Parts: sequence; structure tokens; C-alpha cells
Amino acid sequence: MTAPFGATPSPTPNTNMSFSDRVKSARKYANLTQKELADKVGISQTAIHKLECGRSRSSRRSVAIALACGVEPIWLETGRGRMRALSRAAEQEEGDSYSSGSSRGARAPLISWEDAALWNEQERGPDRKVEVWVPVTRKIGKTAFALSVSDDSMEPEFLEGDIIIVDPDAVPEHRKYVVVRLPGELKTTFKQIIMDGGRRYLKPLNTRYPITEINESAVIKGVVVSKYKEY
Repeated sequence: MTAPFGATPSPTPNTNMSFSDRVKSARKYANLTQKELADKVGISQTAIHKLECGRSRSSRRSVAIALACGVEPIWLETGRGRMRALSRAAEQEEGDSYSSGSSRGARAPLISWEDAALWNEQERGPDRKVEVWVPVTRKIGKTAFALSVSDDSMEPEFLEGDIIIVDPDAVPEHRKYVVVRLPGELKTTFKQIIMDGGRRYLKPLNTRYPITEINESAVIKGVVVSKYKEY
């Protein structure tokens, strides 16, 4: 079937494609340059180039790359299943299910760490334009959002490139994982919150990083309620 004039044709799955071929196909399907994809995922253009040239045979950011390109993460990682991109109608439908806070078919918008710092402060919320939506298997609040882990401070539980779901409506209790905006910072940080004797601390799971105390000026943007992962 011929695609309508001006429309992006649906890609045909090819299990014989290598991982590098699938990365390149996904990027071209999304009409992104290497730099644009790198910026969306939070890695360097060189890293994308290495993936497409076959110099890197896998990536811990494969889920983030798939979501940025609008293709299935399983297909990108293994070549199995269908490669697909969401239509505008599907995006609108997902936006409606996200806004309803329903656990069935719910989605959360994938945003940047800089956007998370202003989420719910300057009219940032589910009504703003969102390019990538992440499936959520549990009930979430109407202003929940998703982030791509950007460093190794929360390893081994959370690897760089993992997608976390953050709910501002959840209660930040002792030992919960939270996303916090620190005073004077333009973006947020992701750590475990420790409460002891009326004092609050941010604890990285990676022991190479220090525990830091926070005061009332630190703003908890939400609690990490789940991690998006497919096999």
C-alpha cells in the first residue's frame, strides 16, 4: 500500500538488520539528524555515529533512543516485533489517557532534567507539547512525568539511560527515590531521600558519590514510582 502524499511510510520490520542498521533506520524514520537525536537522548553526536557505524554494538540508552525516535524499544534492541511510530492521533489519545491518571494505558511525558526543574511552576505540565510518551503500568497522578537517567550515581539499581517515572503527587517518605531541585540549580537531581532526626539527606546508591544534606530550600519535584523497561 502506498503511503498518502506527505505522510511518513510505516517501516517494514527486518530481523536481518544489525543493531547499527536499526539505530540509523529509527533515526531516519523520526527525521532526525545525528545531533538532534543525540540532544534528545542526552549523549554526544559521536556516540550516535559510533552506534550507526557498528563501532558500538549496543547502548544503555537504547530505550531512550527508541522513545525519541518513536519506535518500539524491543525492536531496536533485538530486531524482534514491529517497528512503529506514533501518529498524531495516537499521541493525542495517549495524552488523554495520561491526563485521566488511569493505570490502564496510561502514559507519562518524557522530559529533560531542565524541564523537570520547572515542572508545575511556570505552567509546565501535561498540557504542554510533548514529543515522546512513555507507557506506565500503574496509576499515576495527572502531572507525572518521565526522565532518562543521565549518570551512574544511582547504580546498580538505575543505570544510565534507564527511564524512570516520577509522580509529584506521591509522598516523599524515608528511603524513597526522589527527584529534587537544589537551590540555585537549573536542573534536577535524582537520589534516595534519607530522613533522620528532622534532617533530610540525599543518598546516591553508587558509593563513589557522597551523601549530602538538604534544607527547606530544596524542592522535591516528585517521587520515582516505577522504571520503564522492556525485554
